[in-house]
Amino acid sequence: MAAATRTVDYDTIIIGAGMSGLACASRLLQHAHYKQKGRLLVLEARERIGGRIGSVNVNGNRLDTGANWIHGVGTPEKRNPLMDILPHKKYRELGGRVAFRHPGPEPEQPPVIPKQDNLEDSEWVRVEAQPSAQQRDAVSHEASGDLVIPGEIAGTLTGSLWGLIGSLHELAETTSAAEAKRTTMLQAITRSRALQDTFDSIPEEYHRTVSCTPQFIENMEAAPLAAQSAEHPQGQAGMGLLEFALDDFEGEQVFLQDGYTAIVDEVAKELMSAGVIQTGKDVKQSRWNTDPVEVETTSGTYTANQVICSLPLGVLQHHLSQVPTAKPLFSPSLPSEKREAIENLGCGTLDKIFLVYSTPWWTEEPYLSILKKGIATPPPDEDRTLHIALDSFSGFTPELPGLAIHRNGTTTPDLSSLSLINLHALTGYPVLSCFVSCANAARVEHMTDEQAGGMLHRALRSWLGREPPGPEAVHVTRWAQDEYSRGSYSHMITGLSEVGHRVEFQRPVVGGEGGEVLRFAGEHTSRNHFATVHGALLSGWREADAILEKLDARS
Repeated sequence: MAAATRTVDYDTIIIGAGMSGLACASRLLQHAHYKQKGRLLVLEARERIGGRIGSVNVNGNRLDTGANWIHGVGTPEKRNPLMDILPHKKYRELGGRVAFRHPGPEPEQPPVIPKQDNLEDSEWVRVEAQPSAQQRDAVSHEASGDLVIPGEIAGTLTGSLWGLIGSLHELAETTSAAEAKRTTMLQAITRSRALQDTFDSIPEEYHRTVSCTPQFIENMEAAPLAAQSAEHPQGQAGMGLLEFALDDFEGEQVFLQDGYTAIVDEVAKELMSAGVIQTGKDVKQSRWNTDPVEVETTSGTYTANQVICSLPLGVLQHHLSQVPTAKPLFSPSLPSEKREAIENLGCGTLDKIFLVYSTPWWTEEPYLSILKKGIATPPPDEDRTLHIALDSFSGFTPELPGLAIHRNGTTTPDLSSLSLINLHALTGYPVLSCFVSCANAARVEHMTDEQAGGMLHRALRSWLGREPPGPEAVHVTRWAQDEYSRGSYSHMITGLSEVGHRVEFQRPVVGGEGGEVLRFAGEHTSRNHFATVHGALLSGWREADAILEKLDARS
């Protein structure tokens, strides 16, 4: 009797049409093998492509809800590949930043939060602890005053922040991997000479502001400095020093003024023309040890010789969790090394609160005069005749908890620092965009849009000492609640995450017949470029190149 014929729908199925999945598919499609119909399929659960890159339209204003930045444009010798996609796109660095000082004085002897007994060699703090009544009262007492920091001092503060970040990269490079794994970011900051130098160079009345400056790093990395958090309620540590032990692209950090969706569309252009992307296909399970591999969706099951999973780390973690709604995404379970990698990397949340106005009132009087006093002046060695645009301003709110790191190395709960981007200067839309991360992102996600907008409005009023116009609309992103994201991007957890966990994702899973049947792509799989769009892009190309290399070797 003749053997049963093996039938397969596709050679390769890619799960997810975010940047990594699209990059992988577009690279494969350049090969003659994949140009043939029925060889390649991309399944996307959403009704749109782009994943954590997206935008919404509110009152005629484009709001980029996900990625906004190119983190390092690169050098002529090592260029960020995103710079070559739509090379005429508009982008620039952020210019002038206005900072409003902390409304409370520096305490003479700040209270010390004791270490938790069950944690060894740590300085973890409970970031979710609320500011004291005295700290909150300081805001209301000074709400009628002008809290803007003079431009020269604001420039020193901004420079010191980037100096601190640079010193953390240097420390990570000179620290062994084992020690860096054990070192919390908070410990690294308190050991940094850069923070002490800032205290020495700034008048004492601004020391409280300096103490809270490292909160910016939490927003940048979407990871707690060292804390219990919404992401790790069992008390796991936050971000570790390994976060900065990487070899990423150098150069300016630039804001994409036309948004990222145009880049997504460019990467996906040939895929859309070829009809290989199917949206609205929510993958429920991938049975990788069958021959062929089976991919079950809400609207049918597809078979393939191999599958590339480009789902976000937060989604992978959810399906491994004990949450009642979590169902196994892979059958059989992934090899233990893959499960360990998924569980031991961190996945944080960075959300945005958009305040949409009819006009950019901050460019008009009486507000403009206040803000102009605080625009950071350029360093002495730069052209001081250059106009520095008002691109962002920051201050404090008593309505969200934050963290202060004092010059003696102690940490205390404090007010939360808020940073707002002036989208009118960057995109032409009369919109202010505020970033919130970690546990505060979880808090904001459980507010209504109106409540979140009200919180920011009250903060602006206290900073300016007068009532600003109210927004016409408010839009809040909720990436942690998005079932197809479950967070924003990955980070390294103190005491748990290792570089090897990211490298593990780059090893394909071998099926029962001995073939490589399951691969992974996504920013979380990148050794040196995690938490970035270019990391996702490069990971997709990496997996496509590995597939094509084997394909060409067989032909």
